[in-house]
Amino acid sequence: MKKGARSEGLHPPRDRTRRTLSRRSFGALLAASALAPVTLGSRAARAQEWAPTRAMRLIVPFPPGGTADLLGRLVAQHFSETLGQPAVVENRGGAGTLIGTEALIRSAPDGHTVGLIASPHASNATLAKNLSFDPIQDIQPLTLVGRVSLLLVVHPSVPARTVQELVAYAHANPGKLHFGSSGNGMGNQIAGELLKLKTRSDLVHVPYRGGGPAMNDLVGGQIQMMFNAFTSTLPLVQAGKFRALAITGNARSPILPDVPTMAEAGVEGLEIYEWFGLVAPAGIPQEATRRLHAETIKFLERTDIRTRFTDQGIGAVLQTPAQFLEFIKQEIERYREIILSAKIQAE
Repeated sequence: MKKGARSEGLHPPRDRTRRTLSRRSFGALLAASALAPVTLGSRAARAQEWAPTRAMRLIVPFPPGGTADLLGRLVAQHFSETLGQPAVVENRGGAGTLIGTEALIRSAPDGHTVGLIASPHASNATLAKNLSFDPIQDIQPLTLVGRVSLLLVVHPSVPARTVQELVAYAHANPGKLHFGSSGNGMGNQIAGELLKLKTRSDLVHVPYRGGGPAMNDLVGGQIQMMFNAFTSTLPLVQAGKFRALAITGNARSPILPDVPTMAEAGVEGLEIYEWFGLVAPAGIPQEATRRLHAETIKFLERTDIRTRFTDQGIGAVLQTPAQFLEFIKQEIERYREIILSAKIQAE
């Protein structure tokens, strides 16, 4: 019988020889049918049988507080509840995420250490001198977890209520508008440099060691404008400390429905996000990759997590490991073009 023939299509034999052959074929078919689901079941079982045998580490390449730390702790809590072992967050901030990422990829590739990478991972591929690891080859992507739009905000003393008014003011006052960032190569600097390039404005970049100090100086009026993550900027906008002119995402936020996108405000091609994804060291077992990916997708599909993400201005993103790998490659190339065009230098 040909492979894949259906037993219900057999007809009663007309002679003994055909009866014997039919019985043998039918017996073989039954044997094959009995074995097939076992084989498939074994494969499925192998894909799910991996589980950590000791406590897991989830490395966050940022200090405590902020969006990355929040995401890391939520994922770690989910892993603790579903994988049978505690998952502990380890904050390894510094050097534009390089310290934490290097700690991650130098860990044993056994599935017990995972971590977040973020948008600086893409800029570091171009900016970092003597990079000690390969930003593609030395990681095993699992999935993009979430992305956060940036808000373009100005100090209330700036006489601009729209992006076009801001650009006009910058043209009339070259070099007088200073924009802060979390550091060279960070997403908020990339956004500011893009605004300079696209509007041919003379804006002065002021790098800080983290978003907190930059936000403090913006509140105090030491700098006049900034692109910053929606999540951490929203409370200060709502408190009247800043004026929000635009959002860098591809759609308005339901939390600030009157704030246009950059495209709506007249600046095309300035779609920038802070993004965060889960990775493991390269070389972990395939079973571990599949299990960790599956559990992360379950986490992102939880109703309570989606609600919390929405409240924080975080967009959940579900990808396969292959899709996330392609996304990282594209971001590295996109950031490289911006960095070279804007002549951004490492600190």
